Amino acid sequence: MHIPPQYIKNLKIPYSFQVTALHDEDMIRQFAVLADGFEDTGDFILDVDIHTYREITSDDEPLLLEEKNLHSLFSLMDGTRYPYFKTQQTAPATMGFSIRGSDGKQLINRHMFHFFESLMRRIAMGQYEHLSKFCDSIIICQDDPGLGFVKQMVESGHLTDLSLEQIVKMTDGIYPNQVIPAYHFCDDWRNLVHDGWYPLWESRIKIIHMDVIRYPPTIDSEQTEKINEFLKKGGGLALGVLPNVDDAFEKPVLDTLRDNLIRIFTDFHKSGVDLELVKNNTMISTQCGLSGASPKLTREIHDLSWEFRTIYMEQIEQLVR
Repeated sequence: MHIPPQYIKNLKIPYSFQVTALHDEDMIRQFAVLADGFEDTGDFILDVDIHTYREITSDDEPLLLEEKNLHSLFSLMDGTRYPYFKTQQTAPATMGFSIRGSDGKQLINRHMFHFFESLMRRIAMGQYEHLSKFCDSIIICQDDPGLGFVKQMVESGHLTDLSLEQIVKMTDGIYPNQVIPAYHFCDDWRNLVHDGWYPLWESRIKIIHMDVIRYPPTIDSEQTEKINEFLKKGGGLALGVLPNVDDAFEKPVLDTLRDNLIRIFTDFHKSGVDLELVKNNTMISTQCGLSGASPKLTREIHDLSWEFRTIYMEQIEQLVR
């Protein structure tokens, strides 16, 4: 596999990237293979016996992925020293939601969530120990596209022995203390609320990656207040303001960025979010991963990323003056 290391190293925040076209780098498979009994037969199947359960949950030793499951985690660590480096892994709710037992049932219950939380915590520590030899500051982002579905299971009564609060608290406990925590929620972030509690804004302070193209920040005063408090405490936003597929671009990349930023900042401003706080605590991103983008678009977005900050400041200062 050809990996352009210099192309990644030149970014302000280099990162380990998944090549999703590779069978072994699927976001579920690449981590689940560390559990004995995992089978990949079209569906992801895992039957956990008592020995496997204890092996994962009773040991705190770090677990390191094999190179075939995340090539870039190894190929980029070639002696280069990185001031900042980002890596990612799948959150436990999405692991349990995506894997089934041989009986066909999703592995979402209190005992299995503890299993996946333990597995992913050990993997996070394994990533940290591996990367810390080469990186001064490490960002670990948990990718959690399944949380919205699990939340529905809780609220509908299909999941009775695990609360949303427990899920979020255990997920937050996965990050090693030495890393900068980040979190990606793929669904409508505006609706991630339960009984007046906003997990994104009222849990552990971290960088929140959010799609603001599909889900623009038109929010009520209650959530506005939560976001302002989150930012005051040091939380950060990674705004998904660029599309992640070619067909969504009607204009060149930088023109699209300008248009989307001014629209998003206007929505934030109208909702009452403090743009001075946003200005100092935000980075630019695509909506989600670039696995659906062409190589040409992927390269162009990365090459132009050096201009994003200038455009970002120009657009937000139109509203904060």
